[in-house]
Amino acid sequence: MSIEALQAEVQSYRTEAGQLSEDFARTHAEVENDRNLSAAGRRQKLEPLHRDVTEKISALHAREKAAVQGMKEKLERRLFGLTTAAASDPARVVSFRDAQSRARQIEDSDDAQEIYQSALRSGDDIMATAVLERALVRGWSNIKQDYLSRNASARSDLDDLAALAKYTENGFANLINYVPPQLNLPHPSGFPDVPPEPNRMAPPGTTRTGIGAVAI
Repeated sequence: MSIEALQAEVQSYRTEAGQLSEDFARTHAEVENDRNLSAAGRRQKLEPLHRDVTEKISALHAREKAAVQGMKEKLERRLFGLTTAAASDPARVVSFRDAQSRARQIEDSDDAQEIYQSALRSGDDIMATAVLERALVRGWSNIKQDYLSRNASARSDLDDLAALAKYTENGFANLINYVPPQLNLPHPSGFPDVPPEPNRMAPPGTTRTGIGAVAI
């Protein structure tokens, strides 16, 4: 799947979620204005619809997250993972895990540059790629630019991975597309009576109030 196809898929989920909210809002207004229904009747009619719409919108949100995560994992495997042949070599797998662990501990851009250059000199493409992945997370662009100068074919995947950030890093802006509509109805009248607080601490000849014990 291309990034353009993913963007179209995500937009279709968001459009559908918006339409569900609009349809419910319209139904909500019609039921709320129906004078033949009591408050309890309106609530009885709208609550199941509201639950259904909320569940559908939540499912659409889950589908967006799954699509984005699937695309992200595919790009990361292609950029930073082992080839199928290398993945069947136990020594290469161990080397890959060691490189990933070491790269995750790098906190300084100068250290990253030094390790990256050392990996290039020794032909350790696994370590170089692991440092590149860390550099992208930390924003060390000099390593990215050097890597691209040596691997121009990776530019498209790196650009697509960067484009995914708007779906993975801006949580509130994405979540707002899937906020379910509100159910704005008054609760039916007739709440049960709340019994008075027992006179557990009041001495004989007094009664208990909200302020304290009062003589009677």
